[in-house]
Formats: sequence, structure tokens, C-alpha cells
Amino acid sequence: MKKDLGKKVTYLNDLLIADQHKWGQTIGISSKDYNIFLTIEENPGCTQLFLAKKRRVERSLLTRIINKYSKMGYIERQENAHNKSAYSLYITDQGQLITQKIRQRITELNHSLFEAYTETQYKILLDLLDIAIKQLED
Repeated sequence: MKKDLGKKVTYLNDLLIADQHKWGQTIGISSKDYNIFLTIEENPGCTQLFLAKKRRVERSLLTRIINKYSKMGYIERQENAHNKSAYSLYITDQGQLITQKIRQRITELNHSLFEAYTETQYKILLDLLDIAIKQLED
């Protein structure tokens, strides 16, 4: 029974990643980078160190990601007023359009998943996922 859970979680993860990757190509960003945009939007002026810790991304990889999207005009670096060796990160107007598309996609995905369950089943699913996440975070 334990193997069944692992297989199902892995399969669900694979389905979600494939879907996100396909959709991410339509807006020109990697599906792995969605949370970078969302975190900067939710924490304007955050540093790369904050972002790396929050998203659990190696700083060297994050630097490459930030550089990529800065060149595309989606993310802006500004000198940090409190720490001259750090930069504050902001979503540009162009990046805000991408972030809105990401949020819309998340809403659509949540809606399609919600439609597959009764309200009670959906709440139970969320509660069980919270338990699994807490177990793995500890």
C-alpha cells in the first residue's frame, strides 16, 4: 500500500509538471520559475538571498534565472538601500503581465481539480496534502 502512494504521487507530479511545462512554453518561461515571479510579486524589493531561501533554490542557479528574466524585461534589480552588496528585486510592468497569466493558470488548474471532487472531498484532499507537506518539511 505504501508503494501505491509513492507511485500515485510521482505520477500526479509528472502529469502536473508536463502540463505546466507545455503551458509555460506558451508564455516563454520555464514552469520551474513560476514561483520566482510569484514570490517577487508578493515580496517586492526582496533580495536574492531571501528568494533563494524561500524557494529553496541554489543562489548560483537563482542568479542565472534572475539574469535571464532581467534581460527579457520581466524582473528588475535595484541597489538595496540597506545593503550595498545586495540587490532588491521587483517585477516590471511586463513581468506583471506574466505574473497575472501565471496566477490565472493556477486558478484554472485549481478550478479543474475542484470540479472533480465534491466540496467535502476537496477539503479532505487539501487537509491530507497539508499533512503530507508538514511531514516532509519536518
